[in-house]
Amino acid sequence: MIRIGQAGIPLSCKGRTNKDGIVYTHKNLDLNAIEIQFVRGLYVLSDEEAHFIKDYAHKNDIEIHVHAPYYLNLAGDREEVTMSFEKIMKSVQMANSIGSKTLIIHPGFYAENSQKKTLKLIIKNAKKINSTFKKEKIKTKLAMETMGKRKVFGSLDEIVEVCKSVKDVIPVIDLAHIHARENGSLKEREDFEAIFDKLKPLRLRHYLIHITGVLYENGNELYHLPIKKGDMPLAPLIEVILDRNLNVTLISESPLLEHDAVYIRLQVEKAIMKRTGKETAYYKNLSEVTKK
Repeated sequence: MIRIGQAGIPLSCKGRTNKDGIVYTHKNLDLNAIEIQFVRGLYVLSDEEAHFIKDYAHKNDIEIHVHAPYYLNLAGDREEVTMSFEKIMKSVQMANSIGSKTLIIHPGFYAENSQKKTLKLIIKNAKKINSTFKKEKIKTKLAMETMGKRKVFGSLDEIVEVCKSVKDVIPVIDLAHIHARENGSLKEREDFEAIFDKLKPLRLRHYLIHITGVLYENGNELYHLPIKKGDMPLAPLIEVILDRNLNVTLISESPLLEHDAVYIRLQVEKAIMKRTGKETAYYKNLSEVTKK
């Protein structure tokens, strides 16, 4: 299955609440995923809004993910870790109330620590967070995003290592971040195949993938670009997804948000038409391309 959506309320949506955003995503865009953003601070979600979002998503088969506030540090001093823990718990309680599959976090910084020590600290604190999730019967999973700057913890290898070490932590494959951190590494089909090969030890049944164009310099992300303005091609990724029959959710983090989410959809459907020889295709129906 391929799910497609955008990170946040669509820019073209007149209403600016998450209720408006999820309805617009379904009715106006015909997309079936959304990443709700708590990134600028601790968003306050009313019980009424939470109930509506959860019910609407369930009835219309929309997959929900939630992004926690950006500034977290599970490798910091006691004060930073405590602050991060509090933000994560408040965010995940709201995420759980709307039926979100994941709570996406930026894991932390190296600062004065070595990469090895940073990894150990993040694994240790992720285990504590997961333990609290279980005690509070939270179904939403903790998800760690690959990061686009080399001073920040979050290379693909590091995220895979955390997920191998902490049960139920899920990787978020931010392709633009990987591309930037590795100074433009994702160009050919083999480059995308290598990512999924690295993820094999995790035995994932589903892949959450962020997509955007990105401007980078010396192995560091500077800022996001529209997909067409970036130098990371989309076609090889789609070919790998279709060839491997992967269960994926593709989230546009482009500055154009839903415009590029729809662009992703059109490229997926173009690839399906190429394979089937038909003049039309629908991204929700992969029956023709997954036949053995």
